[in-house]
Amino acid sequence: MPTLTHKRPDGSSRVLEFGNKPLVIGRLPESDISVRDSFISRVHCGISCTGNQFTLKDLGSTNGTYRNGARVFECTLATGDKIQVGNTTLVFELIAETGNAELRQVPAPPSGPRLSTGPVPGRGDTLAAKPPTR
Repeated sequence: MPTLTHKRPDGSSRVLEFGNKPLVIGRLPESDISVRDSFISRVHCGISCTGNQFTLKDLGSTNGTYRNGARVFECTLATGDKIQVGNTTLVFELIAETGNAELRQVPAPPSGPRLSTGPVPGRGDTLAAKPPTR
């Protein structure tokens, strides 16, 4: 039976074996592939393997599952596919020599400071005009 290796941004990895159920990607610590991201569902999506074909399936997530920028509900995975769940990107790689797969979690880019330019008209703030001076 093929395996899937989840490689985390901190350099650690976990080898998972495929069974009758898909390997679940979610925010719960009990998920097969647990991802800390508040924008993904507790049970977000799953990856299954039949023969030598890997399938990604959304499991009713709130914010959707994306492959290479397009929202998907179920699709076949190929080497180099980028899976986007919430703010997290996972890169799928098929190891042709072994028939196993690798899912590399890409570190999220650091968020810079938010810049404020003052109130924006139409967003609940009003800009009062100064009365003319005499």
